[in-house]
Amino acid sequence: MPDSQASRPSPASRLQAIRNSGLLDRRGEEQFGHLTEHVRVALDVPVAIISIVDERRQVFAGHSGLPEPWASVGEMPITHSFCQHVVEAAEPLVVSDANLHGRVRENLAIADLGVIAYLGVPIYLPTGELVGALAAVDTRPREWTDKDLRFLTSLARVVDKAIGLGVSELKYRTLIEDMNEGFYAGEAIWSGDGHVVDFLFEEINPAFTRLTGLSSVAVVGRPWSTVMPASLVPMLPVYERVLLTGQDEVVHHKSEILGGRWFLIRVRKLDSSRFVGFFEDVTDRRRAEINQHLVNHEIGHRLKNSMAMVQAIATSTLRGLDPVRVSVFEQRLQSLSGAHDNLLDRQWKAAKAHTIIATTLGKLGVDGRVRVSGPDVDLGPKPALTLSMLVHELATNALKHGALSVPHGSVDIAWSVDEGTDDALVTMHWSEQGGPPVVAPTRRSFGSSLIKMGMMAGGGTTVDYWPDGLQATFQASMSQLQAGEF
Repeated sequence: MPDSQASRPSPASRLQAIRNSGLLDRRGEEQFGHLTEHVRVALDVPVAIISIVDERRQVFAGHSGLPEPWASVGEMPITHSFCQHVVEAAEPLVVSDANLHGRVRENLAIADLGVIAYLGVPIYLPTGELVGALAAVDTRPREWTDKDLRFLTSLARVVDKAIGLGVSELKYRTLIEDMNEGFYAGEAIWSGDGHVVDFLFEEINPAFTRLTGLSSVAVVGRPWSTVMPASLVPMLPVYERVLLTGQDEVVHHKSEILGGRWFLIRVRKLDSSRFVGFFEDVTDRRRAEINQHLVNHEIGHRLKNSMAMVQAIATSTLRGLDPVRVSVFEQRLQSLSGAHDNLLDRQWKAAKAHTIIATTLGKLGVDGRVRVSGPDVDLGPKPALTLSMLVHELATNALKHGALSVPHGSVDIAWSVDEGTDDALVTMHWSEQGGPPVVAPTRRSFGSSLIKMGMMAGGGTTVDYWPDGLQATFQASMSQLQAGEF
C-alpha cells in the first residue's frame, strides 16, 4: 500500500474514489460487521469500527458495540472522528489516553462517546486510495502492545480484500442495473434422469421489467413454469445445453405470452446449476428481416423468370449459330444467376467468397475436384458477381483445355489476406495441376479479357501458362471487395 507522500493520491482524487466505490452508502454491512466483532473479541474492547472518512464525516461500513444513536445513524461528524488522523497521516494511530494525547484531546468523541483509548490502522481501496481505518476503541486508558498492532494491521488486509470484492460487486450491479438489455439469473431444477425441467428466477434488473412488464415481485423466487409457461418448452433445451457444455448460446425466441414479440437471448453458465441470460427486444428487426426475406424471394423469382426469358430469346435469336458459343453464353448466364441467388440470400448486402465459388463450380459439376483454402471474405454485390464470372471462365477453360479436362487433374484455389497495410490486400491464387500442357491463347476473347480484368478493375492480375498447368494470381484491396455499390 502507499506509504509515502509522493505516491499518495491527492485529497480530491481520494474523495472521488471513495464516492465511486459506494462505501459511503453501505453502512454496517454484515460482512464488515463480522470482522469488527472479531476485533472486539480478540482485543477485548467494547467497540470496534470500520470507518470510511470523507471531508465532513466518517461512515461506519461495519461496527460492533457502537452505542446508540450512532449505531442506528451509521455515521458521525468529522468532529467526533479519531480515524481522520489515520487518513491524514497515512499511518496507524495509537492513543493510550485521549485526554493526554496532543492530536485528539479536543475531539468531541471523548465526551460524547467516552472514547479514551484508540488503536486504528489504514484501510485501502484496490486502486490504492486510503479510505479510512479499522479501529479498536476502549473507554478506559490502555497500553496497546506491538502484538495488538500486528493483529489489527493483519486484519486490515482482510478488510481491504472485502472492500475490493464489495467494490467489484457494486460495479457489476451498477452495470446490470443501468444496462438497456434485460438481465436475469436463474438456478436450474433438474429431473432424476439429469434433465433441466424448470428453473427459479434469482435476480432480474429494471430492464427486464421494462421489456416484459413483469415486476421483480412477480418473478424473483418463482419458477419459469409459473411466470412464462408458454416459453418453457422451447427454452429448456437451451439452458440444459449451456449448463452441460459450458458453451454460451444465442437464440431468437418468440414469446406468445408477451404478444408474439421476438427477443434475442444470450445465455451463459455461472456454475453447474446456475446461469444468466441477457436479452433485447428485436421484434421490429425480426419482422423487417422476415419482410425482407419475402421481398428477396419475390425478387429472386422474378429474376429467374427474367433470366429464363433472356435465355429463351437468346436461344431463339442465336439459332443456327455455333452451338458451342450458344452453350457458353447460357452457362455464363446461369453463373450470373447463381451469384444473384447468393446475394439475395444475404439480403443483397454481402456474399461469402467461398460460397460464390462453390455455387459456380457446382453448376459446372467440378466442385469435387477443386480445393478451396484460406480465409473466407465478404464480398459486396459487384465484386460477388465479378468473382462468379471469373471463376466460371477459369473453370470452363480448365474443363476444355486444362487440368479438369482429364480424370486426374485438379485445381487449388488459395485465399490470403495481408493485414500489414492500412487497407488489407486480398489475394486469390488459382493453381492447376495434373492436366495436359497448356499454352497461352493466340487471340483475345471475352473470357480471356474477363480473366485479365481479375477480381476488380484496376486490381493486380498475373496469368502464367506453365507447361504443367495454368497459374493465376488475382489481387484487390479489402475495401474494393467489400464495396456495396455497383
